[in-house]
Amino acid sequence: MLRVEEPPSTAAGPPLRSPVPDPHFGLRAALERAAEADPSSGPPGSHEPGDAESEPSPAAFVPSHPLPAQAAKVLVLNHHRDPLADLVSALRHRGFEVTEARSLADTQQLLDRVAPDLAILNPLVLRRGGVELELVDRLQRNGVPVPVILLVDGLRGLDVARRADLPFCDFLLKPPAIDECLHRVDLALRTREAFARLQARARELEGQVTTDHKTGLLSERYFRQALQLEHKRAQRHTMPLSLLLIDVDDFKSINDSTEYAFGDVVLRHVAESLRRNIRETDYAARFGGDEFVLLLPHTSSAEAVQTAVRIKKRIAETTVQARGYSQRVTISIGIDTFDGRSDTDPAELRARANKALHQAKRRGKNQVWLYTAGDPEPPPPTKR
Repeated sequence: MLRVEEPPSTAAGPPLRSPVPDPHFGLRAALERAAEADPSSGPPGSHEPGDAESEPSPAAFVPSHPLPAQAAKVLVLNHHRDPLADLVSALRHRGFEVTEARSLADTQQLLDRVAPDLAILNPLVLRRGGVELELVDRLQRNGVPVPVILLVDGLRGLDVARRADLPFCDFLLKPPAIDECLHRVDLALRTREAFARLQARARELEGQVTTDHKTGLLSERYFRQALQLEHKRAQRHTMPLSLLLIDVDDFKSINDSTEYAFGDVVLRHVAESLRRNIRETDYAARFGGDEFVLLLPHTSSAEAVQTAVRIKKRIAETTVQARGYSQRVTISIGIDTFDGRSDTDPAELRARANKALHQAKRRGKNQVWLYTAGDPEPPPPTKR
């Protein structure tokens, strides 16, 4: 959320510019600041409908350094059907891709095919649990929040929006001053872009950590580095290197029939079983979802099969009980071994293990399968 700034004073002086919005603003404080800037308005709720003309008009709001045109998509939700043609035209002239909805039905259809970067809401009726609030909530369906700028008649409308828990980032008094609106749109989009960059950076850093946060095993990124290192070492010393690809059988149905929190317990149970049944020199990692991988240096294919059978048996012998659920868990394991002499690279080693895993699944699950030449290609992954 962005900081709600009070309308700039109409007193003489240099043009004002809003500071960069703070996503952790306090709306009550904003109401108080707006009331102080407009002493004639009285406390929220003191205005009668139709008194909009008694509200002081916002001063023209011109950015010190105008922003360049952007290709951002702006959705104008003009449910109240006020004359906003000048605002829409100004936004388009600024370089935005603007779509206007003049009814709740229009908005509902637009949200099915348009993913806006920002929305300007001129509400019809605001109430907690209402259709209008549900439509605005639908905007926040992706990882990066969509800022919503609210058009209100005065403090009374702003207070109603607050009580309805409307997720808006900023507001403008009607009729909105074009220059001020453009400036606030620019600020909101800049803040959204900064948030997206931070989010992308956070994902990048998460991939760089060595430990998977859910299971405590190695992260996929770290494991890939270890695989490259151990493969070169196996080549140099002509020693075998085995890779085991492990998948929890029917994990999706476990999640569907219980709850995701219990699914996390199952993953941690499998991870702990893997950790207890390998050597200190081996590597165990989670490869996202319900897939795990083991890398066993100095391990022949026969030894890898023995290890896999032991792990599979230990996991199948126990029942996971947590959060009121009880579940027997099994795993399927595919294996491939690099003999230290062939020209097999790490990517091919994993691809062969994946083929073997597919064969274990095809043969009834709860199986161990060692790759052999001629194993068919696994089907393309499906979305879960």
